[in-house]
Amino acid sequence: MIPAASLGFEEDVDGDCHTLSVAGELDVATAPELEAAIVRLCDAGAKEIILDLHGVASIDASGLRLIMTASRVCERYGCDFALARVQAPAQRLFDFSGAIGRLSFRGRSFAKRIAKREASGTSGPLNRSRPDFDVVLDLNRDAPRSARSYVRDLLRVDGSHELRDTVMLLTSEIVTPIVERGATAFLECGELLVWLGSELVRVEFRAPSRLLTSVPDHDGPAYDTGVLDGFADRWAIDASGASACIWFEVERARWRGRESQAAAGA
Repeated sequence: MIPAASLGFEEDVDGDCHTLSVAGELDVATAPELEAAIVRLCDAGAKEIILDLHGVASIDASGLRLIMTASRVCERYGCDFALARVQAPAQRLFDFSGAIGRLSFRGRSFAKRIAKREASGTSGPLNRSRPDFDVVLDLNRDAPRSARSYVRDLLRVDGSHELRDTVMLLTSEIVTPIVERGATAFLECGELLVWLGSELVRVEFRAPSRLLTSVPDHDGPAYDTGVLDGFADRWAIDASGASACIWFEVERARWRGRESQAAAGA
């Protein structure tokens, strides 16, 4: 821990990615040393800097200016810059200042605010180039539950109970093995994308390729293919690049027929 007045930060290095975990108060007295650390990392050739604000107890306008300056400095150096685990004090300041649209965030803190788009509903065919919803999730033990909750809320209005429950089950099935495969660091992230077409629902989960292609410790498939084969109309894993995805699709007509049969038998 490096003391700097009432601020401290720890540096974690993973290849060319440097994470600075900040703790304390980020204000006019403490911002300069953190800014100097970011410039030093850029000078040393860092390709990505993540500022983890989980331990920040308070932040003022000078702290916000430091973050905006750091973003511009990193841009000049060709270094990616992002914030992670933003807490309520910083969130309120970012909201008030309008800085959200000019910064990159990782984790769930701003997921709904910055990633959720107005859903196209079921008024037309699926537009595969533009999901109706996307959100970044921390790959921790809460990730499957968070993913299920997002899907449940999206299908609350236009989906039958059976369709919603099925998509929630399948969503959990594609996220859980990734988490169980050892993605325990809080800065590991995945991306959940959902399409709500008039004829089908499509869900993708994107994560580092190594988490989708590594072999489990036990014998057998990496995924419960029985659940995916039994409930999804189509599914596949695309792990051809550094970022891989697993996806499934569920046809709406399949569940409309079940609803009609249930209504007729009532």
